Amino acid sequence: MEVSKVKRTYWDTFEGSYQMGAQKHRLYMLDLLRVKGVETLLDVGMGTAPIFDLIINSPEARWDNIRDYKGTDYSWAMVDIAKEMFPHGKFEVQDARALKEPDNSWDCILLMHALDHLDDYQAAIREAARVAKKYVCIILWRPFIEDDPEEGPRNNLNPKNTYGKTHAEGNLLPGEKPWEDTYLQEYSHTLLEDEFKKNNLIIDHIAEGDLLNSDASKYNFLYLLHKG
Repeated sequence: MEVSKVKRTYWDTFEGSYQMGAQKHRLYMLDLLRVKGVETLLDVGMGTAPIFDLIINSPEARWDNIRDYKGTDYSWAMVDIAKEMFPHGKFEVQDARALKEPDNSWDCILLMHALDHLDDYQAAIREAARVAKKYVCIILWRPFIEDDPEEGPRNNLNPKNTYGKTHAEGNLLPGEKPWEDTYLQEYSHTLLEDEFKKNNLIIDHIAEGDLLNSDASKYNFLYLLHKG
């Protein structure tokens, strides 16, 4: 089996599409990027490219401001599915922690539900800041961790295998399970925002609650960061 086809994560075992359509947080994000004049978008951790699907199939060319799009994902299975569904699109296997893109090469870097799967979130933020020309947009799926009054700010990082941590070198061993979709990271506002400052990313816009979520059980939270 090719090195690129090893089963490193849950998503490498996935078959079929995974679009879930025009979810509220996706529509809000795309409308926000239109208002901000974003014309080129790098979608990091794009899954099966639901954002590309919305862009190209939007009624009345709602997001025709985006003239150049590329999707990347750590999972080869996600990239393969996207290529099959959208043969005219641009999709590549890339690691959010070590992007192949040049400095300042895309108007906006989108990390939608990508940090949720990474323990080395600092590297992903640093790479997004390096590659972004104007903006970094981060959408988190999990709720934030409150700062501990005694210990201070903390993250709740999954001790199990996150992307590339356990199975990066080969296939799963007999009886071994890949990373599971339901086991996600939870972050501290304080620690994330400290990391933004370290990378000269300035908070431009925040959205949460009903603006992003149709279902009260979900916790989408959006940061739009301007490159300083």
